[in-house]
This record gives sequence, structure tokens and C-alpha cells, in this order.
Amino acid sequence: MTWQRYYIYISLFLLSLLLNILPIEGLSVQAQEIAPSRSLSSRSIVTVRFSPPPTSEQPLPGNREGGGTRDGGCPQDAKGLNLAITSVMPATHQGLTVAERPTFFVYVPKTTAKQALFVLKDKNEDYYYETTLPMPKQAGILRVNLPDEASGLEVGKTYHWSFLMICGEQVMPDSPGVQGVIRRIKPNGTLNQLDGEPLLEQALRYGENGIWFDTLTTLAQLRQSNSEDSSFQVAWADLLKSVGLDAIATQPLVN
Repeated sequence: MTWQRYYIYISLFLLSLLLNILPIEGLSVQAQEIAPSRSLSSRSIVTVRFSPPPTSEQPLPGNREGGGTRDGGCPQDAKGLNLAITSVMPATHQGLTVAERPTFFVYVPKTTAKQALFVLKDKNEDYYYETTLPMPKQAGILRVNLPDEASGLEVGKTYHWSFLMICGEQVMPDSPGVQGVIRRIKPNGTLNQLDGEPLLEQALRYGENGIWFDTLTTLAQLRQSNSEDSSFQVAWADLLKSVGLDAIATQPLVN
């Protein structure tokens, strides 16, 4: 095991302790049937509601704001830090997806850190993917896409993801970061019929069925492709506020 991998393991272990988060094998849910499609033209206000899915697992304790250094950022940034690094997740730190290669979202503060480390793995590390990412020059919500070269997520399996800011030359045990849990499920009912549907209809269906990652990803696409339409920015902010993320609800998408 290289020193870099050693530091990564120590960092992720300490981050789990700080956030009180451990990988889980649960989240046994299925996408629910929903009412027939409503006419999009009849909506004067865009509202995408997220209905948390039923689960036999207890919500995981801890905050979504970053652990590691005291203020949720690099030590050299702490004095000017207004908001800590934050996972864009429900308060349970758990989320569902139907995508083979989902997109993850993290709010990052303005920082001197040049890079971040993203790690995705299953409980036994039979699946393990890691990559370094450039940090944006401004504060905002960063999208982390699982690329084609990474193995896709398997239906019915639970994975643990982590995002760590690299404040110096390498990841350290106190590197600020966040983490969460994602489970891929098989779509059923009307979710099987979304191909070719308008993005807004997809976002509505995903939200009503409690599919967090896909709701967020689709609404982010709408927000970016309709930058002049404030209704999508409001819909995005309302979605984040509905899960208690008021502090970062109006932050820009930085990639």
C-alpha cells in the first residue's frame, strides 16, 4: 500500500468518525407508481417536489457540512470562509439513483486548494474508483460525473462516496470533506417510460418517486440550459430548501 493510499484510508476513516457516517447495505426500496402525466403547459410555476422514499434503515446521524478541519475548509481559508464544504444530499446522507453512472453534487467554498479527491466504493471494495478533480476558482456547487472509464453501478447495490479537498501536496488525515451513500435501483412503473420525455417531466417523475440523484441531475440540466429562465433557478432552490439545504440553495453551478 502506497503512502498516498494510506493517507486516503486514514482520511476517510477520520471523516466517517467526524460525520458519524458508515456505509450501509440497506435502502431496500422500489420506485413507486405515480399518477398519470400532467400537462406541462398547464404549469405557470415550476415546482419539483422530492418525496423521500420509504426505507427500513434509520437515517444516518451527523451533518452534511464538511468534517476535517474545524471550519469545513482548508486551514489557510478558514478566516474568510462563510459556508463549509457541503454534500448536496438529504439529511439522511442517503440517496437513490436509477443511473448506471450517476452525478454527485458538492458545494465547495472559495479555496486555495487546487484539487480534490473523489472516492466511490462498495462495502468490501470489490468496487473501488478514485480520481482527482480540479477545484473551481469560485464558490458554488460542483458536479462530479462518473466517467465512462469507471465501472457502472450495479442494480440493488449500495455504495459509499467521499469528496476530500486536497489542501496541500496530498490528502491528509484532517483534509476537509463530505461523504454519503448511494444505491442504484431498478426503475419500474412509469420510470421505464421516461426516454424521450421532456427534462422537466423527468425531473417531476424522479422527484415524486424519491430518486434524489436523478432529480437533482435533471433539474441541474434544466437550470443550465435555461439560464435566462428564473423559474428553473427557483425550482432548484426550492428543492434544496425542501431537504434543509437553505444555506446553499442559491449558490451557482460552477461546472
